[in-house]
Amino acid sequence: MKKLVFKVLALSLLVMGFSITSFSSTTFAKDKDSYIVVFKDNQIPREVKSFLKNNYPSLKTTSISEIGTIKLERTKNDIQSQAAKELSKKFKNNIESISKEKKLDLPKVIKNKEDNILNKNFTYSKKKSSLFKNSVTSEVQDGELSKILGWDTDKITEQGKSYRKQSGNHTIKIALIDSGIDFNHPDLKKNILLKGKSFVPTVTNTDDHMGHGTMTAGTIAANGKMLGVGPNLGIIPYKVMDNWEDGAESAWVIQAIITAANDKVDVINLSLGTYKSLNKEEDSAIIEGYSRALKYAHKKGCIIVASAGNEGYDTSNPSTLAEQMGLQGDKQVHLPGNSSNYLINVSATNRNDNLSSYSNFGGITVAAPGGDYGQDWQTNGIDPSELILVAYPTNLPQPYISEVLGLPPGYTLSAGTSLAAPKVSGAVGILLAEGKERGIHNYSINKIEKILRESSIDLGSKGKDSQFGYGRLDLNKAIDLVK
Repeated sequence: MKKLVFKVLALSLLVMGFSITSFSSTTFAKDKDSYIVVFKDNQIPREVKSFLKNNYPSLKTTSISEIGTIKLERTKNDIQSQAAKELSKKFKNNIESISKEKKLDLPKVIKNKEDNILNKNFTYSKKKSSLFKNSVTSEVQDGELSKILGWDTDKITEQGKSYRKQSGNHTIKIALIDSGIDFNHPDLKKNILLKGKSFVPTVTNTDDHMGHGTMTAGTIAANGKMLGVGPNLGIIPYKVMDNWEDGAESAWVIQAIITAANDKVDVINLSLGTYKSLNKEEDSAIIEGYSRALKYAHKKGCIIVASAGNEGYDTSNPSTLAEQMGLQGDKQVHLPGNSSNYLINVSATNRNDNLSSYSNFGGITVAAPGGDYGQDWQTNGIDPSELILVAYPTNLPQPYISEVLGLPPGYTLSAGTSLAAPKVSGAVGILLAEGKERGIHNYSINKIEKILRESSIDLGSKGKDSQFGYGRLDLNKAIDLVK
């Protein structure tokens, strides 16, 4: 591998993981937002549809009938605002809640609470370069990149032992609710089962124009120069964001969860999140929408895995979380994260099996390697050997760090709970595949959690704790408990 000689690491690591911040308003102001209307009893009254059709024929609406929800799409003349106001008056006895939804703000770079690290200079310590002393050429053989850089998968597969027991198959379908996928990536294309679906208005393709979806996909099912947790698992993209500028909306994520469940996927990976207020009425529809969608997918038999978030917050108590966010007197929740009993919430660990410096915690089910930046990285520089090897779209410009390290096109390094969660999603897929081969079908989340509890490496306080849950994932041990 090329010698590391860079003095300034102007990182183009796309993100530590999506930590999405949304903003709300307490009135039906004319700011051209869309609206989410959640109805009682999971039912959209017929009268509502007739009312909208007759009084607002040009207003585009999206119905999520499975959870009794309608989205009033944004328009140039802002008629959705007036429609929302009229609905709230005319059908107040039928409406559970109404929320205005703005675009979610997706950070383009890794951020620290005090400053954007791109505004600082970081040098690389040569004392930490032992991992990169080997040479990597364009003729890398299958699995070779993981052999050199895959410390994270080595931990949970016990140096590849789990691959020999179970590597997955295409009867297991894992939904990636993310930014799409690189369909031409040599390590992924054989495991992509379907084109999936885009929920981004005006975008019909599910190609990855950002990089994040391909990163999560590779973490699960890469099979080439890089190896994912389940090299033969099937993956399907459900696109909820297309570019950094436009971001995403919670409604698209909710729609994607419902659609993936209806498509009878086995596992849903959610490497994204948002914060909402329990005290603000205008946030209630989004909170309820996520709750209903997760419950619906659970009833359909899906195992849902979500990332804990990357702000280093304790999310176990809404009041405490709000204080950490500088919102004294408020009550905040991280969605979907630890807001539901119907999912597995995943925190990130570093190379030394400590909680990653950025990882949220509280309400954690299990932890998995997500990488970190090295000890005292703000003064000593970022240590690439602490980061995670990930797949990257072959059609996008190669990140700077990839060029410096001499990585082949289609690969880079990153960190975040967004990379910890898909390791657990892949592990769940492997357990389901092993169960099917043994004649065991319809594994519930309770059975999966039991296996995770008995197989994970206990870290932190003895037993289940707020930082690591049951402990750090050990897939090789978990496979042996399938029965």
